[in-house]
Formats: sequence, structure tokens, C-alpha cells
Amino acid sequence: MSLRNARMTDAELDKLDRQILMALQGDLDDSPEPYARIAEALDIPEGEVIRRVKKMKSEGIIRRIGAMIRHIEAGISFNGMVVWRVPPERLDEVGNRLAEFPEVTHCYERIPFGDKGGSLFTMVHAPSREGCMEIVRRLSEAVEVEDYEILFSKRELKKVSMTYFDEEAADEE
Repeated sequence: MSLRNARMTDAELDKLDRQILMALQGDLDDSPEPYARIAEALDIPEGEVIRRVKKMKSEGIIRRIGAMIRHIEAGISFNGMVVWRVPPERLDEVGNRLAEFPEVTHCYERIPFGDKGGSLFTMVHAPSREGCMEIVRRLSEAVEVEDYEILFSKRELKKVSMTYFDEEAADEE
């Protein structure tokens, strides 16, 4: 979850909003109804949680809610960050096309990097190194870009959610 950087007034967030934000800054339930547990813990209807989250999002208090994949726990052992060297006039076209593939979990443009000086990055996951390489081969054919390099992860780093509010701060209100 990412909160806006501007100063928030006390009027913008009441105690229930802060409690919802505290729940959102942890891991969400991986069920089809991730807000149901938050609602249950706060003893309010799930619809109220959703309404408040939407309101905070529309007011810019919450910028986004994201997910982290703990790929090793999910049985995905190999991860390849593919650095694509794409002509500037094709960046949007190729980036949009690559982002459509379900095997691609990240797709973004950065300053040129690596031996080939690529600036379009995608992350793919597979159970084996060969599986990653096969996915990248198919992606390359689909977007007609052969100039790329694959950087494989050596280990999974610890992933933690940001903490914006703690229980003490919420209890003080």
C-alpha cells in the first residue's frame, strides 16, 4: 500500500480509517474476498471497508494497493529479469504487448542497463531455468525483439510491507 506524501489533516482520517489502513499495510488474505477478514476484525460490514478504501483512494490518501509474490513459497524457483533493448519508437508498443502476457509479473522502462544497454525490463517466473528461457524465447518472438539479456535471481530477498501507522498511534486517538 502506498500513501500520498502530502500532510494529512486529522479530519481526513478517523479512527476506523486508521484501523483499516493498519490492516491494509499487512498481508491481505489470498481469498476472493480479501476485505472480509478486515471487516470481521473491525466488526463492520465488508461493504463499509470497501467503501472507505475507495474513498481514501479517490481522495488520494491511498495511491495504490499492491501485492508481493513470495515466489519460492509458491513453488517458483527461477526468476528472470529480462532487459530488452528496444528502439525508442517501439518502447510503448513492445512494453504494452509484453505486459499482456500472464508470465510477465513486472514490466517497466528504466535507464539503459547491462551489456546490451536495454531500457525495458520484464520479470518472468518458472519452475526451472530452462522454463524461464523458453518463456523469454516466446516473448521475443511475439514482440519481434531479439536483443535482450536475462538476469537470473540468486536468492529471494526479505519482503515486508510498509508501515504507516502502528497500533499505539491508533489507540491514542
